[in-house]
Amino acid sequence: MQWFKRSWRNILGIMVGLLAIGLVWLLTTDNVTIWPIRNTLRYQFDQWRTDSQMPSQPIADRSIVGCITNAQQQPIVGAIVAVSERNGRLHRAISDRQGCYRLGNVPANQYRLLVTAPSYRDDLIDVDVQQAQTEQHAQLLPAIAPSYAPVEKLVLGPSNVVSRTTPYPTQALRQQVQVWSDNGEQQLTLLYRPITATQPLPLMLAVYPGPANEWESVSIPLAERGYSVLAVGPAYSLDLETDIADLKRLLALARGGSFVGVDGSHIAIMAGSYSSLHVLRLLQDDVGFTGVVLLGPISDLFAMRESFVAGTFMPPFGLDQALIALGYPDEEIQRYASYSAQLHPRADLPPILLMHSRNDEVVPASQSEFLAEQWRGLGVEVESYFFDGMSHYLRAVEPSPELDELYRITLDFLARVN
Repeated sequence: MQWFKRSWRNILGIMVGLLAIGLVWLLTTDNVTIWPIRNTLRYQFDQWRTDSQMPSQPIADRSIVGCITNAQQQPIVGAIVAVSERNGRLHRAISDRQGCYRLGNVPANQYRLLVTAPSYRDDLIDVDVQQAQTEQHAQLLPAIAPSYAPVEKLVLGPSNVVSRTTPYPTQALRQQVQVWSDNGEQQLTLLYRPITATQPLPLMLAVYPGPANEWESVSIPLAERGYSVLAVGPAYSLDLETDIADLKRLLALARGGSFVGVDGSHIAIMAGSYSSLHVLRLLQDDVGFTGVVLLGPISDLFAMRESFVAGTFMPPFGLDQALIALGYPDEEIQRYASYSAQLHPRADLPPILLMHSRNDEVVPASQSEFLAEQWRGLGVEVESYFFDGMSHYLRAVEPSPELDELYRITLDFLARVN
């Protein structure tokens, strides 16, 4: 009997230990299946707990100062240093010629300080801001190009003639491209080419905010005007890196001559809305494009979170749930910053065409205005256009003067950069 009691206590102790280990894992893991659920549950609990309380406005009277250097102790000029408040309000500064910065008007709190600069790895530092001035230096290490699994299998389907009557009568050849890696088959990928093409043509990698076959009103007209168009549409997900790896595999295939009729030495890339997150993130690693076309891009997730918390913006398409799932920006600043292009400017970007509707109901045009000026300040060649009509996607199914202008601007830009 005594043996049984000891055995039972041992088993119970093991079970409690395993449960504790499991709980710690659930609370700390970066597993992309777990952390969105964890953050959402925490948000819902916090909302319930503070439902009847009005949040107090912290006094923003503290500052963080320091200098940013590389491994050789040389100053890094132009590094961006940032912290975020819980509501998404971002405080940022840029290091000067001595590599030094000053973040002012910061409320007292505990933060994760983000330091980012082109060609260097991002650095995250826990900072407890209580004194009037907190000193925090950082040393950045050289960036390491993210690796991705190679292509294991490529299948090109037969070519078929496809046509559209809206917004204009157009037709092109369409071919399905099937790519497999260690994660299985990639998302639906379609290759469009002019029917009368006799030589390799410049490629447009069109990354759409939805399935590629639902955007033929864009792909087919571009192909008819003399371009190969490789169309993809990443599914809505919080695991963007998997889809970005898919894009890198497609680019490797195109540059390696795997697609007949495609000039892999002349590749432009296009994205809008949700898919702009993928392309702007891709540009942090790869600037080898003749040009970039962005339509209604998202470049500041912090501002979207701040507007959502303030109640001045109710994101459609379930974007509010995505913002909640990302976690609190003061604790999870990296999740927001990785896909906020305003925190990752670089001077070696290819020419960029940026178009945005002032009636955009999802992404304020002010984000693109800021981004365009930021790039121009670095010497990047930027064409920016803001339309008074149309909507978030700058997409229309009926002919209109603004649609004519959008196509003309895009084709003129592509002709110039290619």
